[in-house]
Amino acid sequence: MNATGRWARRAVWATLVAVLTIGCSPLTTIAFLFRKDEKVPAEYPLRPKEGPKREKDQEIVVLVICGVNNSRVPVEFAGMDRELAQIIAKKLAEEAKENKEKLTVVAAAKLESFKAANPNWKSMRPAAIGKRLGADVVLDVSLGNINIYQPGSGNQFYQGRANVDVSVYDTTDTSGTSKGQYVHPFAYPKTEINPVENQPVSLFKQQFVEHLARDLVRKHLDYKQSAEIAAGD
Repeated sequence: MNATGRWARRAVWATLVAVLTIGCSPLTTIAFLFRKDEKVPAEYPLRPKEGPKREKDQEIVVLVICGVNNSRVPVEFAGMDRELAQIIAKKLAEEAKENKEKLTVVAAAKLESFKAANPNWKSMRPAAIGKRLGADVVLDVSLGNINIYQPGSGNQFYQGRANVDVSVYDTTDTSGTSKGQYVHPFAYPKTEINPVENQPVSLFKQQFVEHLARDLVRKHLDYKQSAEIAAGD
């Protein structure tokens, strides 16, 4: 083996040791190092496959609307829908930048101003709201059956859960019919035990919303496979 080959081999092993040191499992580490950094395609892409905005270098404007489809929201999770909308918007922008894709999200303040000026906004079609606010696409997220604690634990262990209904609308479609919809049953954490004494409920709520937002964004924008491996959950 020549000197170049020896140095390359040493570099790989050095990286492996470094990653193992920070706590990743060997299998996860090996997958992270040697698996091709391929893109996972979005199941429900926001950008149309045909038409004037199909190319990534053409700007697409997205409106995110989040709401709760029933009143059974734990008091600790009050305002979760607004927080989720803000974090989805942030992660959409980040992932689009990673993809070298022109994507802008309608500011939350602009949506709130529209709601204040239109008290009947809930009876309006999401696509109509999006069109009024200059959006090309509307991501309509509805939260239901929100819980914080692991069932049967006497509220001693966190395990946040929610059923999330999501619809995607094209604002140029005058019929108001969604171009894609799905239900996302969400749980966090998925397997590990998380005693309530380990963290305040405010921090757990933040983590819950962050992970949910990440899951939803990955339904709509391509993302790197390595990001999923690194997350480990």
